[in-house]
This record gives sequence, C-alpha cells and structure tokens, in this order.
Amino acid sequence: MDKMKKIGLLGAAALIGAGLAALSEERVREFVKEKVDTGKLSKEEGKILVEDIISETKRQKLDLEKNIIGKLQNSVQMADQELAQLSDKINDSKIEELEAELARMKSLRKANQ
Repeated sequence: MDKMKKIGLLGAAALIGAGLAALSEERVREFVKEKVDTGKLSKEEGKILVEDIISETKRQKLDLEKNIIGKLQNSVQMADQELAQLSDKINDSKIEELEAELARMKSLRKANQ
C-alpha cells in the first residue's frame, strides 16, 4: 500500500474517532430523556438504551484506538525497514567508494615506484 493510502486510512480513522467522541454521554442522555418525556420509551427502556449506547460507543472507540495503534505500529515498522535498507545501500556505496580510493592509491604507489 502506498504512503498516500496509508495516510488516507489514518486520517479517516481519526475522523471516525472524532465523530464517536462527539457523541457524548450527555447528548445520549438528552436524546433518550426526550423520548421518555414524549412517551416513546419507558424510563426503564430509556435507562437500558442509554447504557447500551454508551457501552457500544466505548467499545467502538476502544476498537478504533486499537486499530489506529496497529496501523501506526505497522507504519513505523515499515519505515524502520526502509531506513535499514537505505542504511545498507549507503554503507555498500561507501564501501565501494573506499575500495575504489584504495585501488587508486595502490595504482599511484606502483606508478611512483
């Protein structure tokens, strides 16, 4: 998956998390109270509904956080691997450069003898 897609997924996950956070316990209670006041729900049904919605919201938030953390860990791991590969390439390049310099110095020494 390319980097832009990863960033897009993380951004979408963050927006979803923000949306879930916006659904506060107070808003849920107000909504259910309105339904109880209008007679659409009994007090007991309202209480159960509030508990269920808050519980489900917390569960979804935890799942989302775990998902984001997992994606971030994968991204960091991939970045570490890419960094290690780049470091190896740099080291190989430096070794080749030093070997070429050593060969040049040997040839100069032979020419001067």
